[in-house]
Amino acid sequence: MSEALISVIVISSILVFLIIILIVSYNVFRKWRISKMFSDCDKVLYSLINPTCENEYHLERVYSKEPYDYIFRTPNHNYYIQVVPNFGAYEICINNSVKWQIRKSFNDNSMNFVPNVEKLMRLDLEDPKAKKLYIIYPNATSLLKYINECEMIFVRPETDVYGTNVIPYTGLKEKPELFDKIDEI
Repeated sequence: MSEALISVIVISSILVFLIIILIVSYNVFRKWRISKMFSDCDKVLYSLINPTCENEYHLERVYSKEPYDYIFRTPNHNYYIQVVPNFGAYEICINNSVKWQIRKSFNDNSMNFVPNVEKLMRLDLEDPKAKKLYIIYPNATSLLKYINECEMIFVRPETDVYGTNVIPYTGLKEKPELFDKIDEI
């Protein structure tokens, strides 16, 4: 074999090895980030439990194929909570009940949508105490909702979004009283 061929084989082997390392590292990082997201949400949801009536609250992490991640039972409501990863803290624009667009800025015309919103939105909850809640993790530059073809409003925790509420994780962490606004509705 010539030296040039050996060099090409060695360089190719090194590149393949580096690509494998990058792929494995990316997958480990992605899993760690999702795990941290749920760990952080666990902490903030547990912090909402009133210590004086702790036995009236129950938080359950759902690991099955349900359209929600948590069931949080409070004295007033039973919340079915889905955590929406938004690691880039992009703007989320709620076009309709099942199409939520992720935009880098107001001028972004891409058609990137929040996955799995439709499953919880279409879930029929027969329990009169049941409420649906989306937690945007960690945050969103802004949360907007179309009210007609050319008007939008800012979504606040108490805003009705097609029968559900939407709240950023950081807002809930910094101001736990935001949850009280939702719980009173």
